[in-house]
Amino acid sequence: MAFNTLEYLKDGKVDFVFRCTPYDYEHLIEIVRKSPNRLEIIKGFLPKLKEKLPLFCFSIIYDIPEFMAESYELLDIKNVTPEMLNNLLHNSPLGLKVLYEYFDTLLIHNGNTKYFDYIVKYAFNSNNKEIIYKLSRYKDLHIRYLFMNYLIKNYPEMIDTVYDDITKYTTSVTYEQYEQLTFLPKLMNPDDISKLAVLLLTNNREKDYRKLKEFIIKDYKYNYLASMLLTNDIIIDPDTSRLLIDPNKEKKEKTFREDADILFKTSANYRFSLYLRHKEMISQELLDNFANRLKYFLDNPSQDTQKSSIFGTPEENNLESIYLYGLGDLLEEWVEKYMDLSQSKEYGFVGNGSTCSCYRIGDYVIKLVKTKWSYEDVICPNLYLIVKDYEEIYLRNKEGIVKGGLEVQKYLTRKAINIDPKYFRYFDLALDRLGYRRTDTLTKGICGENTMLLDTYRDADCQNPEKVPVWFRKCPLVLVDRDRIYPKDKMYIKQLRSGY
Repeated sequence: MAFNTLEYLKDGKVDFVFRCTPYDYEHLIEIVRKSPNRLEIIKGFLPKLKEKLPLFCFSIIYDIPEFMAESYELLDIKNVTPEMLNNLLHNSPLGLKVLYEYFDTLLIHNGNTKYFDYIVKYAFNSNNKEIIYKLSRYKDLHIRYLFMNYLIKNYPEMIDTVYDDITKYTTSVTYEQYEQLTFLPKLMNPDDISKLAVLLLTNNREKDYRKLKEFIIKDYKYNYLASMLLTNDIIIDPDTSRLLIDPNKEKKEKTFREDADILFKTSANYRFSLYLRHKEMISQELLDNFANRLKYFLDNPSQDTQKSSIFGTPEENNLESIYLYGLGDLLEEWVEKYMDLSQSKEYGFVGNGSTCSCYRIGDYVIKLVKTKWSYEDVICPNLYLIVKDYEEIYLRNKEGIVKGGLEVQKYLTRKAINIDPKYFRYFDLALDRLGYRRTDTLTKGICGENTMLLDTYRDADCQNPEKVPVWFRKCPLVLVDRDRIYPKDKMYIKQLRSGY
């Protein structure tokens, strides 16, 4: 812009603003807010733009006390960023008004805790007892956990002032006057309450830790105490950037040993790690029972077992990942269920693919999923051309990429290696008619065969197998890797690159 934009705005010449790009808007907002003459500039353009460009105007004036009335008039809480809220709280009387009026909206905002961070810091820095009290008994138990976490770490001397007994406030009960009590109060998330318990322990609140631990063991089926007590915190020396030894390492390990067996039995994610690396802490009876439930995966190892390292064999690493993701109990449940349903009682390692390891469990296979090539919302359609999943569960990260999972399928013995090549053409034609395409090989792939033959076409994944094509009845060819199948008209697909 060759002209002086600030002078134009000051004189009420605003036509150029409507031609600004998004970048121009951001730059213009910044230079107006930083200008020493911002009050005069704002008075020049605000009457002419506040109706047609309310967000632009609000972004400039929102925390300027002289324009408090106009800011409130233009306020749309959806447009208030965490940084804007912080500026409002520290620079304008409007900040507290907005906070009180939209307290719940700001605290529970699409899982975004950045608002909480600014709110709790402001509450303690300004010693706002009302906000501190509201946060300390907040209805959302995750928000309440975040408050307790902040309190313990930053203001431990205030714990007994804020709470008469911090361990009492980990359920939906707040002990406020006239509160209607319930026999089944809501419980804090097991991950949150486990973190809270260990945090109390490492901040010299051992009595509170033990009280909370007893509550967790009594009222929660599973918890995360074992992993949190035996996993060392990462501490970096600010001067040398070197990793330091966790000063609470011995205290946490000693505390675990006191309750090793019960914490082993109730661990949501760490039982296999305990079995693999901390056997000396656990009673032999528990270890034997646990090993018996996992014999299907460890008794008949693959040839890769010779690649064992200090971190364990490939089988052990795959199993440990499943348990660390909290899927261990489900795995044990499915093993028992499908072995009971099977006529054959054979079991053992079947093979490794690029994304999973397969194990025979009687008449079925259980796949320990490491990832999936696809990270579409629907990873794989249910088609008669694809082997049926009797069970499946996938865990994804924030990007939607699968980081672990389990699948149960029928155990197939008929390979598709020597069939007439025409059936692979028939497969692709049928897939195309159903509206899909594939991005992987059907046979002779880098990681082996991706297709097998069903025992009978009647096992196909469809409501009426009698309606499948004649060729499929003769040769029930199915894809066994439920992945890399996409709608054929979808131009951009969510698929990992080979180097992921």
